[in-house]
Amino acid sequence: MLSTQNSSSNLTITGSLDVEIISAAEGRITLKLINAPVSPTDSVRFLLKDTDTRTILYPEISSLSSDTYLLDFTALQEFYEYRYTKTFRLLAEMTTTSKISYYRLHEISGFTSAPAPHIFIEDIYLKDDVKVPPTERIVELGLNPEAVSDQSLTITLHSRNHHVQLSHRCKLKGLNMRGGILRITFDLNPGSLKYQKSILRFRNKLLEDAISYDFKTVRIKENGELLRIKITLDLHTIDWNGLYWDVMIQLFDSDTERTSLIQILIPPRRRMFMKFLYNGSFRTPDDFYVYPYYTGGAKLALINRAREQYDGFDIVLKEFTAMFLYNIAKPYWKKKHICLVDEKYSTRAQDNGYYFFKHCMDHDEETYLGQKIYYVITKDSPDYDMIRPYKKNVVHFMTIRHMCYILAAELLVSTDARSHIYAQRSRHSIFTRYTKNLPFVFLQHGVTALKRVDFFYGKGKPGSCDLFVVTSEKEKQIVIDNFDYEPDEVINTGFARWDVLKDKSQNSHDILVMPTWRSWLEGASDREFEESDYFRHYAALLNSQRFKDILEKYDLHANFYLHAIFQTHTESFHIAGDRIHLKSFGDTPVNELLMQCKMLITDYSSVSWDVLYQNKPTLFYQFDLDKYNEAHGSYIDMKTDLFGDRAETLDQLLDSLEKTIQNGFRMEPKYEQMQQEYFRFEDHEHSRHICEEIKKWMKRK
Repeated sequence: MLSTQNSSSNLTITGSLDVEIISAAEGRITLKLINAPVSPTDSVRFLLKDTDTRTILYPEISSLSSDTYLLDFTALQEFYEYRYTKTFRLLAEMTTTSKISYYRLHEISGFTSAPAPHIFIEDIYLKDDVKVPPTERIVELGLNPEAVSDQSLTITLHSRNHHVQLSHRCKLKGLNMRGGILRITFDLNPGSLKYQKSILRFRNKLLEDAISYDFKTVRIKENGELLRIKITLDLHTIDWNGLYWDVMIQLFDSDTERTSLIQILIPPRRRMFMKFLYNGSFRTPDDFYVYPYYTGGAKLALINRAREQYDGFDIVLKEFTAMFLYNIAKPYWKKKHICLVDEKYSTRAQDNGYYFFKHCMDHDEETYLGQKIYYVITKDSPDYDMIRPYKKNVVHFMTIRHMCYILAAELLVSTDARSHIYAQRSRHSIFTRYTKNLPFVFLQHGVTALKRVDFFYGKGKPGSCDLFVVTSEKEKQIVIDNFDYEPDEVINTGFARWDVLKDKSQNSHDILVMPTWRSWLEGASDREFEESDYFRHYAALLNSQRFKDILEKYDLHANFYLHAIFQTHTESFHIAGDRIHLKSFGDTPVNELLMQCKMLITDYSSVSWDVLYQNKPTLFYQFDLDKYNEAHGSYIDMKTDLFGDRAETLDQLLDSLEKTIQNGFRMEPKYEQMQQEYFRFEDHEHSRHICEEIKKWMKRK
C-alpha cells in the first residue's frame, strides 16, 4: 500500500545522497544508502513527490540492514492516469530529535555514462484505453527522463513507447513535398531494436476512425551506430480526413517480441528552417493544404486544414517590428500595467470575456485592480458594435500594437486558452511562445462537468491557468480533484455573462437547439461533416415531420445554433419549413438566444447551466453517448446526474419535448431541487466577485 498526503508548501532539500540500486523488479526496489548522515537512533523514510502537483506518496518500507532498505511500490500503478506521463521525485526523509531533513537521491554507477533506467513494473493496461492493441504502460526508476540538468532519481509512469522514444531517438535530416510526394530522411539509433517501417497515422481518439498509411522505405544506410533512413509517401493516395497526422517509426524487440512506436525529433536549426524558410505544401481534393510542422515536443507531424489569412511570411515581419518597438521603449510599456481580455479566437464580444470587460469599464475596475484593461478583437468581428463605446480600450487583433501589448501584458483574462489571444495556427509565426507565460485568469466558456478537459486545462498542462473560475462548489471540487489545482486557485464566482442573464421568454415562442462539437470532426471538410452521425441525427431532427407538427401545434419556433467550431458547416443543413431557423454566428448573441428561449435541447453543451440558472428546462439528446465518452469522457454520470430528461433516439426526444411543452415549460421537481443546490451567487454581480478574487490573488503573488 501507498499512503498519501498533500504538501501545503515545497519541501526544503538539505542535499543529495548517493545510493546503490541493488534490485528493482516486480514493484519493489532495494537500495543501499552510501555514506548517509544517519545513526541508529535516526528515523529514515522514503517518499515520492509529484513533480506537477504537491501530492506526496509514502511507500511501505522494510529495513534489511542499517543502510539497506526494501521499498514496496506495487500499488503505484493505481496512480496511473490515461494518456498521461507522471513523474515523481524519489526523496529520503531523515528525522532526528531536532529536525526533519530531506535529501535527493543519486544513483552511483561503475559506468562513465548515466545508468540505464530500471523498469520495475511493466505490463500495465488501463480499462479506459480503447486502443487495439491497448498501450502498455511501465514504471521505471532512473534519472528524470525529461530534465537533463536534474540528476536525482525519479520514478516515472509512462508508456513503453515513451520509454523507447527517450532511449532510441531519431532526428530529421531532410524533408520535401515536391510533386505531392513526401520525402523524409532521418537518422535512427536503433540500439538492440530492429527498424521495421514508418507510418503516417491520423491522430484521433476514436478507434473506428483510426487510419494509417505505410511509407515506402527507399534506403537504409549504416553509419556507425546510426541508420540513415529515407522514406517516401505519395500524398495523393491519402484519404485526408482530419487536422493532425503523426509520422511514426515502428521498432521491434526480438527478445520480447514487443513492437514500439516513436516519432522523429526535429533539431532546433531545422525547426527554424521549417518555420521561416520552408513553404512547401500539398493541396488536397477538398482544397485544404497539408504541410509539415513540429509538435510541442519538437516531433515531426503534418497538419491538414484550410489556408488562413495569417499563414504568410508577412506575419514574421510584423512580429520582428513589434519586438523591436517593444524593446526600445520597454520602460514605457511596463508602466502601462496592461491586462488583456479576449474571447474565442479574439473574434467575439458576447461571452464571459465581454461582460467582464464591460463591467470593468462601467465600474472603473482599472483603478481597483491597478491595471489598464484592453479588449482584443478582430476589426471585422460581427460583435464589434458591442465594444465600440469603449474604443479607447480596444486593441485590434494581429496588429503591431496588439503584438506589443502581448509582450508587455501583466495579465490575461479569457474564456479560452492563452493561445486564443493570438493567431494560434499561423504557420510561420514565432510569437505564440510569448503567450505561454502570461499570468492567466481562466473565465471558462462553459461549466466543467460534461466533458473531460483536464488533459489540457489541468495544472502544468498546455492550457493551465493561475486562477480558474467556476460556478458552484460541485464544479470547484471537480477541478480540485481532477485538475490538480489548490483550493485558493479555483474561485467560485459564477460566470461574468450571468450578470445580464435574465429570463426573457415570457412572450417568446422560441425553443433553442444548441448541440456542442465533436473532437473527431474538428477541421472536417463539408463532405466529411455531412457523412457523420452527428450531421445525420441533427438533420433528421430538423427535418422531422413530427418535430414540425409539434411546433405548429403549440405555435412555437426552433432556433438551431451550431457550436463555434462547426459554424462553417451551418449551410450544410437544409430546412423546409418556416418554424425552424438556422442561426449563424453574428445573427444574434448567444446570450440573447438563451434568455429568449423557453427551453433548451442540447447534447453535452454546458450552456445547459445558463438555462438552469434561469430555471428553464433542458433536454439532453445523447444519441452517441458511448462514442462521446470514448473520445471525451465526463466528470458526472450522464445517466443519473443530469438535471433534465435525456434521450438516445429521436422519438424519445420528441416525447420528452411534448411532455415539457404540456407542462408549461416548468422544470420537474427533482430538477428544481438540483438547481437549488448548484449556485453560490445569483445576484447578477459575478464580474465584481471575479475582480475581488483577482485582487486577492494579485496581493498573494
